[in-house]
Amino acid sequence: MELWDIYDEKGKSTGKKVSKGSIFSKKEYHLAMEAWIINPDNHILIQKRSENCEVLPGIWALTTGRMISGESSLEGCIREIHEELGIAVDKKDCSFIRRIFRNNSNLIWDLYLVRIDMSTENFVLQKDEVDEVKWVTSAEFKQMLKSGILFEYPEIYEVFSYVCQIN
Repeated sequence: MELWDIYDEKGKSTGKKVSKGSIFSKKEYHLAMEAWIINPDNHILIQKRSENCEVLPGIWALTTGRMISGESSLEGCIREIHEELGIAVDKKDCSFIRRIFRNNSNLIWDLYLVRIDMSTENFVLQKDEVDEVKWVTSAEFKQMLKSGILFEYPEIYEVFSYVCQIN
């Protein structure tokens, strides 16, 4: 059984643990992450979520995941990338971007920029989670957002702008 740590509205651990899928009270949060994976050509890696996924099946998105009990968002970022894409990244390849509190989903959403130099042919996809991956240019990413093909959340354009500026 997978356990999740519970955090308060300030991002501090409450010491409480719940099983995956539990219902949260209004002021309880769970830690999750999103990885903006960038290659040396400044292309962004996106993945098409499996049709079997509970959340956003068949939608193009960035690599995301929820943290298991005792895991930091950075550790979870590295684990999720390895599980979903079959590649190993090092902590030095990951830079924290920002934290977003999702009140509607009780998530603390930590965003990371992850730099790798690898062809998609070298990925080993976790088929229960990921159907396909591809590198896209900034222009392609923006067009996919506008067309609704790529998952959009309220801050994504702000984060996208930041990622483009630092590359």
